[in-house]
Amino acid sequence: MAVALATVSALALTAVPQEAEAAKKKAKGPKNSKEFTAVIVPVQKAMEGEDPASAKPLMESVLAQTWTGFDQFVAGQFAVNLGVKLKDQGLQEKGLTAMVSSGMAPAEQLPAFNFYLGNFAFGDERWSEAEHYFHAAYDLGYRGNNFEPLLAETYFKRNMPAEGLAKWDQIIKDANASQTKAPETWYRLARDRALATGDMGTYATWAAKWAAAYPSGDSWGDAVSATRRTLKADSTQNLELLRFMKTTGALKTSNDYKEYAEEAQRKNLFGEVVSVLEEGQQNGTVGASHPLIAELLVPARREVSADKASLPAQPSGVRGSGSSSVMMNFADVWLGYKDFDKAVAFYEAGLAKPSADMNRGYMGIGTAHAYAGNYAAAKQAFSKVSGARAPLAGMWQTWIGQQMAPAAPAAAPAPAAPVEPAS
Repeated sequence: MAVALATVSALALTAVPQEAEAAKKKAKGPKNSKEFTAVIVPVQKAMEGEDPASAKPLMESVLAQTWTGFDQFVAGQFAVNLGVKLKDQGLQEKGLTAMVSSGMAPAEQLPAFNFYLGNFAFGDERWSEAEHYFHAAYDLGYRGNNFEPLLAETYFKRNMPAEGLAKWDQIIKDANASQTKAPETWYRLARDRALATGDMGTYATWAAKWAAAYPSGDSWGDAVSATRRTLKADSTQNLELLRFMKTTGALKTSNDYKEYAEEAQRKNLFGEVVSVLEEGQQNGTVGASHPLIAELLVPARREVSADKASLPAQPSGVRGSGSSSVMMNFADVWLGYKDFDKAVAFYEAGLAKPSADMNRGYMGIGTAHAYAGNYAAAKQAFSKVSGARAPLAGMWQTWIGQQMAPAAPAAAPAPAAPVEPAS
């Protein structure tokens, strides 16, 4: 979308008609030199005549001369005014450049002037120049026209992804520190640029930032997907990821539900198979005639009663010494049956055994507490997780923080799409 320069009145262009000379002598403030007045008056007359285009060569001749201070500023104003009238982008840019270079531009207009100069340069693919002017506008406080994505993009256009993502990080932090939360589109743009780097760790970081700022099934699903790409999860770790996806509404397709149900079925977690497939039925993702119903849901339902009756109710009821993995396997079963107190007890018993997988145990304890709504205890458990499971534990902690936070006011609507220079 093109953004044209402001109208003459908005730019407060200064005219120097001959009939105003007497008033100018009495007026306070800067005055144009006699030499400049002599060459600009013909420009003005041509602009006000029947053929404004005839003023262009006169204006270019004025701009080609060396002017300073107020003369340079007014020359720039006339060039901008004529450029707007003739829809001549080049003339507009030359005029703005003269105005900014003169040192006479009003402070309140400098942010917008720099934005327009950056906008012109961006449209001409002069990336370094665009970055220079956009950065000047940003530092001066300009926040109009949703130009921040263009500022960040000037780095990516020069194959500087690290600098571009660092700029995105600054832009988003600055917006969030103000009264206006950074729009979701910015997070998605940065996430896409992170993905384009091919560095899955960087992608995972930005996907997690998106989910943290705008939690939804889509954003959390993307964060989990990014995390999966950064680690080689075994069957147990994959089930842990799927549990988080279910909690955050990130199971979106029948294949997602199929993967979860099959992973749980392989471990004889019948309660979990039933729970996830019934959710899929209720939200319409798994239809009544879907093969998963006959292949997994119906058989799992048949097993539930006998399976629950065979389970030890407490760790001391486990036959023999019971290894750490055995205790945690029982904990997984109780987790699937939504008996979270028993699940925690068995995970803790597993942690107390020799050669315990501490990260699996704390991940399970945190999950059970999170399911039960015991968020403080869940966060404490997740904080103890390290290694390959640490990213998932971090996402759980972020999600818990979102559940514990007071309801936030609605975010401001996303700004218009990034702009391109007027043509």
